[in-house]
Amino acid sequence: MGLFNKRVNKADYTTTNVADIDKPFAEVFKALDLKTQRKTLKSAVRKESNRLKKVAMEEVLSSGIGKGTQQPLTKSLYSRVFPDRYGLGALVSVRPHGKRKGYHVNRYGKEKPVLMWAESGTRMRNVGKKVDYFTSRNRYTGKKTRNYIRGGASRGRMKKYEFLKHTDEKAGGQTEEYLFNEFKKNVYRAAERM
Repeated sequence: MGLFNKRVNKADYTTTNVADIDKPFAEVFKALDLKTQRKTLKSAVRKESNRLKKVAMEEVLSSGIGKGTQQPLTKSLYSRVFPDRYGLGALVSVRPHGKRKGYHVNRYGKEKPVLMWAESGTRMRNVGKKVDYFTSRNRYTGKKTRNYIRGGASRGRMKKYEFLKHTDEKAGGQTEEYLFNEFKKNVYRAAERM
């Protein structure tokens, strides 16, 4: 830890004191202890996933879905950083996870995964007695499922909104750049604290 006897100046590591010009802050990163290294990485990933979540929220709001609800649909969007045992990474999702994430509370107080349905769309649905059935594969699990055809009135289907796909097209290309810049900032900040 001889590198950090005095307060660290960012200019010192970006100009002449660097051993490898291609990796200007590699020495600073190596000087940090393992826990701090993980913290800096995880913090950068969390910040980037939250940025992508905000872009996804804008996509949901601009789509026009859920304008008549008392509770905003964007509440069921969530970002999550993976635990250490799964490696470094994060996700932005609309699929239900646990008891709290991914659900919209409707006017009857029931929790429904509305954004999940809106993301991938739903098939046509009828009410009434079961008249016939056909088999298909579940798109999430791959298991064979039995789909019933009912004889009553049609209740329609929900079209695909594809919020996450649009988010990826809109902001996904800048992810590496934002992540790298945030990580670099975190490394210098951690070095200054030592």
